[in-house]
Amino acid sequence: MILPLLRLMRIYYSLPIAAGFAVIVTYLTAGNIQTLRFSLLVSSLSLLNIISAAYVLNDVFDIEIDKINFPNRMLPKAKTTRKAAIIWAIILFLAGFIFAALSGPKFLLLLITVAAAVILYDTFSKRMGMLKDFLVAALMTSLYPLAFTLAEPASQPQTNTLYVHSCWLFLTCLGYEMLKDSRDIKGDKTIKHNGIAAYSTKPWFLPASRIIILAASTLTLLPFMLGYCNYIYLCSAAAAVILAFLSIRKPPAIAIRYIYAEIILIALGSFLDLFLLGP
Repeated sequence: MILPLLRLMRIYYSLPIAAGFAVIVTYLTAGNIQTLRFSLLVSSLSLLNIISAAYVLNDVFDIEIDKINFPNRMLPKAKTTRKAAIIWAIILFLAGFIFAALSGPKFLLLLITVAAAVILYDTFSKRMGMLKDFLVAALMTSLYPLAFTLAEPASQPQTNTLYVHSCWLFLTCLGYEMLKDSRDIKGDKTIKHNGIAAYSTKPWFLPASRIIILAASTLTLLPFMLGYCNYIYLCSAAAAVILAFLSIRKPPAIAIRYIYAEIILIALGSFLDLFLLGP
């Protein structure tokens, strides 16, 4: 029973996102996280639980669609029950809030707001139309204001990278979600009152997602061009742009893997640039 519940958490997504948050905090402090080690640890664990809970809850609401698009997932295959998944999501949310409380009241309050938006998304996403994709992009970008609740920004040029990256991440996640909608058209069209299918089937939709992703990828070059980062970061940014360009020639199911790799690459390159070359 426990293994299917663990698979519902999508650790391969939630763990990198939590790690990306840690990179953001590290940049925010220009690498001076000595006094924030405990806060950074518990806040990252909090995010890991909240994000995992969101994935579990999403699968609960998408059972019928997943029977068509992803029949091998745990709930369509009846490897676990809907009731067990709901209880597991509640446990993960509560664990996330407990860790958040240890991070401080500001972080806890903002995380509760984010969690409420996540639950709103999971419950009503199929009726939201394109607002769904913008909401997901905003939720992902909330990593930045969450980081700012833990520390004041350091007076270092490298810290300015965060302002560029917040714009890049919002647009990239927007394009990423649009690609996922294009991938999932078959199942979405079977659900009544599904606002997603009303626009994801339009001929302009998939090209628009690719244009957004390409435009966003070029933003990753700005921190180096403006003198905020060094050559290690430049290498990761250049590779990210290449991945974005390669993705436009791939079907959505494959293209989203390129975009996921792009996000991981920028986070890793940013961390190594700061860790090895300093602020």
